[in-house]
Amino acid sequence: MTVHEALRGINAYPIPQRTINEVCERRGLDPCGEAGFGVLESDDFKLAKADLLLWLSYAPNVSQGGQSYNFSDEQRKQMRAESAGLLDELGEDEAPKIRYGYKGSVL
Repeated sequence: MTVHEALRGINAYPIPQRTINEVCERRGLDPCGEAGFGVLESDDFKLAKADLLLWLSYAPNVSQGGQSYNFSDEQRKQMRAESAGLLDELGEDEAPKIRYGYKGSVL
């Protein structure tokens, strides 16, 4: 099994190949590489999985080829929570925290 196949196996939803390739590129994984135990347990693979779970939590409901892929609000929350848990476990921020506003006498 390749890394691409392992990431696609996270969910039956039709994740575009370019999305998986982008996640692999961002996390330093070779999508065509062997997905052995060492790779599947690596931090990079777990971060890629977290990225895809977050992507899936915002993915639209689709129908293609007579097959429908729908997520309930509860499933979407669960995917976001699992993604946040993996990111937190590995010391990554879910998203950059930017604060805007007035502080003191300097804007």
